[in-house]
Order: sequence, then structure tokens, then C-alpha cells
Amino acid sequence: MRELISNCRMPMSTTKTTLEMADTLFRRAKATAASRGQTLKQLVTVALEKELGLSEPGTIVNPNTALRMVRRLAKLNAASWLTDQNAVAAVREQRRG
Repeated sequence: MRELISNCRMPMSTTKTTLEMADTLFRRAKATAASRGQTLKQLVTVALEKELGLSEPGTIVNPNTALRMVRRLAKLNAASWLTDQNAVAAVREQRRG
């Protein structure tokens, strides 16, 4: 979870710049950012911070992005618990043995 949250940094001050990249790289980066609930700007910023060793835990997280991440993690967690037993039966079984 910490890794997901640290991927959503919001810089305190910014400098506007222009980047040129191959179309395929741009499309892939844009799709990756969208799948993580980030903007392309956030993806590039995080990638540069990691490359330069500037990543620090405890940064500010966009609340909407954090909520999307929590929902995604909740779905993954729920999917990992799917069994043929219901929760009550599982607890009773655990208590017996």
C-alpha cells in the first residue's frame, strides 16, 4: 500500500516543461497512468523521483486517487478469499479444529 500511495505525489512547487517521446511510449505511459489512477504528470514525476533517488514516504496523496487505490485493494483482497464456504461456516470450522 505504501508503494501505491507514494506513487501519487503532489509537488509543492512546479516547473512547466515539454517532453518529446515516441508515440508508442507516450501511449503506454498514458495507459499505465490511467490504470493506476494517476495523471501522466504524476507518473513521470514519480518515475523521475525514483530514478534520482528523491522518493520519500509520507507525502500528500490525492484523496480521489487514494480512494480508487483502496477500492482496488479491497477487490483484490476479497477475490483472494473466495471459497466454497461462507464466512460463518469457516469460523465455526476454525473453532472446532
